Amino acid sequence: MSTADQIVVEQHDLAGCTVVDLDGRLDARTYGILRDSLIKLAIEQPRALLVRADRLEVTSTSALTVFSAVWMRINQWPAVPMVLVTGDEQQRRLIDFSGVRRYVPTYSSLVDALDAIEEPPQRRRHTADFPPIPASSHAARAFVRETCRDWNVVARLEDALGVASELIENAVTHAGTELELRVELRLGYLTIAVRDQNSKQAVLRQSAQGRLSGYGLQVVAALSLAWGCSPTLGGGKVVWAVLSLVPHRLATFTV
Repeated sequence: MSTADQIVVEQHDLAGCTVVDLDGRLDARTYGILRDSLIKLAIEQPRALLVRADRLEVTSTSALTVFSAVWMRINQWPAVPMVLVTGDEQQRRLIDFSGVRRYVPTYSSLVDALDAIEEPPQRRRHTADFPPIPASSHAARAFVRETCRDWNVVARLEDALGVASELIENAVTHAGTELELRVELRLGYLTIAVRDQNSKQAVLRQSAQGRLSGYGLQVVAALSLAWGCSPTLGGGKVVWAVLSLVPHRLATFTV
């Protein structure tokens, strides 16, 4: 297979991590392909992403910012660490010059990278499947309420119920596919995520009058520390929101 004008992304599992082997050219045309491929792999929540870039042809330092962009998309959720692995000295100098190391650690060997990966924080996770019908919103609220009570999560319960309702209703209206609701607890953060099989991204849009449309996502944005929409393996997407369980919340932002 020729990789002169494309990028090839292959992966395999190693000690709970996903090792990603890159081959081909990283440029403006393949930037988005690589970005989305890495995000999709992170959504599956391996222990870490170990990205081997020795065979990657880098056309410019600006192209390397794809790794910073991926880090920004996965840092809040699914909160999977990502590292770069390359033994090529010239490539390592380009990575240093690009500033990517501020976000993504770089190692010269897979062994060194694996040794540096810390054990991930403990996650508690419950999932449930729902059909794309209006009644699923009520059922999703009941599922989130029961899950939070099982975990003794009292703070932000009403907010979590509101986020779950809005995400499910939005997916029923716009995706129209079978839905998976995921509730996750990690280090004082509660995540509500809804996965569907429609690749169309969920976004807040502005009307001609400058007002936001998509009321449900406004609610999600207002209640969450961070929210976003990420592509998934198989062609669908997951829309997620992270709620802080600590008293003082940071300003909401979208990734």
